[in-house]
Amino acid sequence: MNSPSPVKPLCLVINGPSAAGKSTLTTAIQERAEAALLRFGLDELFRMVPDHWGGGLAGARHSDLGFRYEEVEAAEGHERVRRIRTGPDGMLMLKAMNAAVVAMLRAGQGVIVDGQAFEPEANRDLEVRLAALGEEGAAAVAIVELRTDDSDLADRQRRHEHPAGLSLFHNGQPPQSPQPDLVIDTTGRDAAQVADRLWDWLVAFYPAVATGTRTTFE
Repeated sequence: MNSPSPVKPLCLVINGPSAAGKSTLTTAIQERAEAALLRFGLDELFRMVPDHWGGGLAGARHSDLGFRYEEVEAAEGHERVRRIRTGPDGMLMLKAMNAAVVAMLRAGQGVIVDGQAFEPEANRDLEVRLAALGEEGAAAVAIVELRTDDSDLADRQRRHEHPAGLSLFHNGQPPQSPQPDLVIDTTGRDAAQVADRLWDWLVAFYPAVATGTRTTFE
């Protein structure tokens, strides 16, 4: 009998605008999965950012180096629109997050990346790192993009904990990944329907997420 070899860990990246349902979907997949998937993404990173490098504290003395909110001219008929501006320290933090994701995968731990920043440089950095892992056979990488129309986003944003306006800005930007493996339009769908769609696709892509299998025989 051949010796068992470990199943390579899963890296599931869930992208999309603020309030598209990424965090709710991440929780649903974690609850369904029979494989342990750590959650790491922008919200987790921002909780680690010192207050004076973040955008949520009035008068933060280093927000120009870290992350700060900026008002953006809104399209007619829309409410306030804003973006997160990333400074050099913030970009370093984003790339450090990417390196941490790769380190977890190299250690054999599966990860769900709950959202990337709308920063092309940082997103390309993660994709390059993940592509290298995939080519080595060290991880199974899937990138999922959630899409939602402006009217749904505006309604969700009113109930969202993040500052108003981020969703509509995000929705006007290019996709975070140029070639996602799966695109799900969440417009008019409830959370359970979106979770079902992703789960069915994910089980076909990575069966161990449903079986909990940790080894295979070659």
